[in-house]
Amino acid sequence: MDAFWAKGFEATSMADLCCCTGLHKGSLYQAFGDKHTLFMNALKHYADSEFHATTAVLEGLTSPLEIIRVLVNKICDDATGEKGCMMINSMVELAPHDPAVKAALQGFGEQRMNAVIEMITAAQEAGEISVKTEPYKLARQLMMTMAGGAAMVKGVLAPAEIKETMNELIDSWV
Repeated sequence: MDAFWAKGFEATSMADLCCCTGLHKGSLYQAFGDKHTLFMNALKHYADSEFHATTAVLEGLTSPLEIIRVLVNKICDDATGEKGCMMINSMVELAPHDPAVKAALQGFGEQRMNAVIEMITAAQEAGEISVKTEPYKLARQLMMTMAGGAAMVKGVLAPAEIKETMNELIDSWV
């Protein structure tokens, strides 16, 4: 996963994969199948691990708006490294021409979108978000802004600017 995350699918060679797994080429193929299958497993592992790590920081929080803010700040903090977000990287590199990657990313995105919709709905019901816009539309706005931030942190904007923008967006809902 780390090799694909750092270099992308195309730039990661079989030699890179052998080096990071400690397996010889034949053993790698026997254990995981082809490079694409290994990448798909790595992408799923990343998505599952990232989702569980992100939602774990929310335990014990009771304010729906605080949950949204903590979630956004955690995602911003996680995406500030040179590698960025593996899902965003894969969306840019592979999704336009790889139907399997596109389908996987759509599934991961739907899972995240549904979780954010639930959080926004709870915040609206608690009176913490005053705008009357549909939760789906607010979630779409938040997800698109986070995805843009995760891409722009790789060379256009500083992490603090992205976090500030994300929090300004949330502030506009209150």
